[in-house]
This record gives sequence, C-alpha cells and structure tokens, in this order.
Amino acid sequence: MTEIRIILRGENVCGLELSGHTGYEERGKDILCAALSTLIQTLEIGLTEVLLIEGVSSKVDEESAYMGVFWGPKKNSRVDDLVNTIIAAFRSIENSYPKHTRFVEVKVNENDQSSAVRS
Repeated sequence: MTEIRIILRGENVCGLELSGHTGYEERGKDILCAALSTLIQTLEIGLTEVLLIEGVSSKVDEESAYMGVFWGPKKNSRVDDLVNTIIAAFRSIENSYPKHTRFVEVKVNENDQSSAVRS
C-alpha cells in the first residue's frame, strides 16, 4: 500500500510525500505507482519550473519507494491552486483504489517541529 501524506504547518500545506508500493501490480509494471509518481513529479515541476517558487526541496529513495516534495508554508494563491489540484487527484485515486492507497494528514507544530498524524 502507498501512503500519501500531506504535511501541514498550521493550516498551510508545506509538503507532500508518497511511501510504499501500491501492490497493484509487480514492481516496474504498476500503473497505479506510475500515476502517483507522475503526480508528485508534476507538483515539483509546477512549483520549481512554472511558478518559480524558491526553497522547494525534494527527496527520492527508490529502494524504500519514497518520494517527497517540500516548500515553505508561506501563503501563495498560485501554489495553493496547484497543490489543491494535486491533492484532489490523489484523493480521487484513493477513492478508486482504497486497498492500494491511503491518504494521511500530518500536522507539524509551528513552534517545536513535532507532528500529529490523522487518517
């Protein structure tokens, strides 16, 4: 199962992560994993190459099937529109493939870096 995590600092989204294989098909032939990966890559490209947002970072670990994209929590309506579109697409996939994906919100405390997870 792939866990899709939205990272929130206060009420602002500041990151999205994917971890784990969906198990929909064997590794390398999994169209569901490919769709999820494409969405998070689209988010990174949109933030860095289209919106030219500074301070965007990403991490990929193919061995553990992890991808993450992070940016500052500063409000920006164009970033919000892009992020909300990607989140809506992830939620749509979760609704279509509930045995293979799970959406989780992680609230990061603005002051001390601690976090709380909600499904």
